[in-house]
Amino acid sequence: MIKHFSNIFKRIFTNEETVIFLIILIVTIALFGLFSQILTPFIISIVVAYLLYGLQTKIESYNVPELLAKIIAYSVFIIILIATFSWLIPLLIGEIEKFIENIDGDDGYYTKFKNVVDSLALTYPEVINTEQIGAFFTAVSDDISSITKSILESSISAIQSTIEVLIYIILFPILVYFFLFDRKNILNGFAKILPGNREMLSKVWMEMDVQLSNYARGKAIEILVVGVLAAILFSIFDLEYTAILAVLVGLSVLIPYVGAFVVTIPVVIIGLVDLGGLTTSFFILISLYLLLQFIDGYILVPIIFSGAVKLHPLVIIFAVFLFGSLFGFWGVFFSIPLATFIKAVWNAWPGAMSSSSD
Repeated sequence: MIKHFSNIFKRIFTNEETVIFLIILIVTIALFGLFSQILTPFIISIVVAYLLYGLQTKIESYNVPELLAKIIAYSVFIIILIATFSWLIPLLIGEIEKFIENIDGDDGYYTKFKNVVDSLALTYPEVINTEQIGAFFTAVSDDISSITKSILESSISAIQSTIEVLIYIILFPILVYFFLFDRKNILNGFAKILPGNREMLSKVWMEMDVQLSNYARGKAIEILVVGVLAAILFSIFDLEYTAILAVLVGLSVLIPYVGAFVVTIPVVIIGLVDLGGLTTSFFILISLYLLLQFIDGYILVPIIFSGAVKLHPLVIIFAVFLFGSLFGFWGVFFSIPLATFIKAVWNAWPGAMSSSSD
């Protein structure tokens, strides 16, 4: 047994490439853990530049010169960025402010939701226990004021960091520009610190590039399609906070399986309040919403992600919770790329995995 593990150890750590790879990986994780707030705009910029590079190569396939393709791809990014900050974000901020103002009080959203649930408890006493519902709302009402106060305090602290946000907003398109237009120089500079024999790294990159390029571009399309369809659906039923709900539903596709379940809760609550309980309109809304989730999961995803990330659903769910607990929001956001990276390293590691079965 000792000899067996000794052989595995030697095969891993006598390879120059694997040693350097491990050092780079450990240093990267340590730097991200220590300076995650500083590195966040760089990581997001790299992801966006990676998406734009895919668009650039697609444009080049129509015999468009490389420089012109880069300019077109970057222009698309700038247009989307301007639309986001001039229209979508102000709309979301307005709805959030309205929600904070209306959450409490005699005519607040909390009171309306309580009244709806109370009426349902009276109508369906065999399904909904009145005493349990009363105890639940009593406990929640004690926290409403403190929650509202916390939100307001968070808003004040956010205002205090406005300068930092403005710096990120200005820095973001500049970073994307350099990562897109100087991509070859950056990759060549990075290659200089790697060993001459890069067989393992080449295998890792080839597997990740194929899978993650499909995944990243596919997710961008899925977010847009699902978010727009959700916005249309919620607008038809004239729901309050349509923009917030649509953005949440769109972004929920980033968290496989779990996201769709979690985001359904606010959709149901707002639907109950705005449509007056278990009405015909409410059931039509929820039916169409579930149809949207079905179309996303069983039609849209198979079409977009054919040949994309090849991970078992259980592995994906485990990765979401594992990296989410380790790195918070960004761990959830990058859970699938991280899981794909680990899988690619496992498959490419020189001799270590095969030796374990000897």
